[in-house]
Amino acid sequence: MQSRNTSICLINPPSSCVEDDRVEPHLGLLYIASTLKKNGFSDVMYFDMTGNTDKHQVREKICQVPFADAYGITAFSTNYDYAKEIIKRIRIINPSAYVIIGGVHATAFPTAVLRESQGDVVVTGFGEDSFLECVKMLEAKKRKYIKGVVHGSLKHAIDSYPFPDRTLAELHTYSRRMYGEPVVSMISSRGCRHHCIHCNSVVMGGGSPKVHYRSADNVFNEMSLLRNDYRFYRFNDDHFTGNPDLIIMLGRIKELGAQFRVFGRLEDMDHERCRALAEAGCVHISVGLESLNADNLKVIGKAKNIGLEKNIAIAKSFGITVRASFMVGLPFDNSDTIEKSFTRAAATGIEEFAVYPLIPYPGTILWKHPERYGYSITERNYGKYVQMGKNGSTCYAMNHKNFSEKDVQGWKTYAEQLLIDKGIRHMRESDIN
Repeated sequence: MQSRNTSICLINPPSSCVEDDRVEPHLGLLYIASTLKKNGFSDVMYFDMTGNTDKHQVREKICQVPFADAYGITAFSTNYDYAKEIIKRIRIINPSAYVIIGGVHATAFPTAVLRESQGDVVVTGFGEDSFLECVKMLEAKKRKYIKGVVHGSLKHAIDSYPFPDRTLAELHTYSRRMYGEPVVSMISSRGCRHHCIHCNSVVMGGGSPKVHYRSADNVFNEMSLLRNDYRFYRFNDDHFTGNPDLIIMLGRIKELGAQFRVFGRLEDMDHERCRALAEAGCVHISVGLESLNADNLKVIGKAKNIGLEKNIAIAKSFGITVRASFMVGLPFDNSDTIEKSFTRAAATGIEEFAVYPLIPYPGTILWKHPERYGYSITERNYGKYVQMGKNGSTCYAMNHKNFSEKDVQGWKTYAEQLLIDKGIRHMRESDIN
C-alpha cells in the first residue's frame, strides 16, 4: 500500500446548549479515520472538543487545535457557530490548510456553509469516499479541482468499509451508560426508508428505499472485537428493527451474551421480532409514538403506527423496557386532544418517556414547506434548535394558524406531568442514557 504523508485532523465541535455533549465519540468521523488509514494515510488525528460546554473553556480548546495539512469538521446546527470559529483558528495556524466540512447542517445548507465558513469543500451526506477522494487529490497537488460542494455517497458494499477507529478516541471520557456501566455505540445500517416530515434522517439520505444494511457476520465481528471491554451496546440506527435480516442478525448477536438497546418502530414489534430481540440481549427499545391522534400521525408520515400501541405490551412481555418519545404542537393538537392522547399513552405500558415540541430542523420537509401544515417559522437561529437543552430547556420555533408557541409550552408541561403522575419516568431519570 502506498504510504501517504498528508497529516489530517478530524474535529468534532462542542455544543454548549446541552448539559452534556460528550456522551459518545463521533462514529462518522471515526469511520472516515479508519477509511483514510486503510488507504495509506497514517497521520490521522481525532480532536474531540466536546465536554467543554462553558464558552470560556471552548475558546481555550479552540486555541489547542493541532496543526495539520487537512482538516475534516462535522457540524450540527447547534454547533455550527463553533465550527466556523475553529476554521478561523485553522486559518491562523496554517493558512494553506485544506478544510472539509460535513455533517447534517452542512448537508442541509451546503452552499451557504461553503460561503460562510471559509472552508474549501462541503461534503454532503455520507463522507468516507468523498473525503478520501478529496485528500488523495490534495496529496497529488490537484487541489484546485476539489473545491466547492461534493455530494457524498456510499460507493461500495457497506461491509467493505472498515470498522470505526475507536483507538483515536479516549473512550473512558464519554458519559453514555447502561445500568451504570460504559456503553459502546455502533450502527448496523445507514438510512431510513420512511419520509416523516419532521425527521432529519432525510437530510443524510433517509426517505429512500435504498437503505444500506451490514451483514449479520459483519455486525457480529465488530461486536466480538469489543466484547472483552464492553458488555453493553447502543445501536444508533434510525430504524434498527426494520432490517429485513433482523432475525438472522439477532441470532448471531445472541452468541455474544451481551446486552443492548435500539431504536424501532411500532409496526415491527410483533411477537417474533420482540422474542428474537429479547433472546439476543435487547433490554431497551426507544420508539417514536409522537402522538396517539390518528390525524396527526397521517400528516407527519406515521400512519402505520395508528392502533399499534398494543405492541408495547408485546415488548414488555419479553422483558424489554420501552421508552416512547412524543411531540406536541402537531397540526391537530388542541387542549382536548392533548388530554385524550396522553391519557391513552399513559395506559399503553410505556415505562419511560420524553416530550418535545415540534421543531422544523433544516433540510426536513417541515422546514422546507411549513405553510403546507399551517405553520410559520418564528425562530431562524438554528443554534437554538435543541430538543432537550440545559436545565430541561427546549426550542419553540413555530406558530400554527390554530395555536401559538405559548399553547405548545403549556401542552408540553401538562403532558409531562400527566405521565409522571401515572408513574412513568422521564428519560432523564432512566438508568439508560
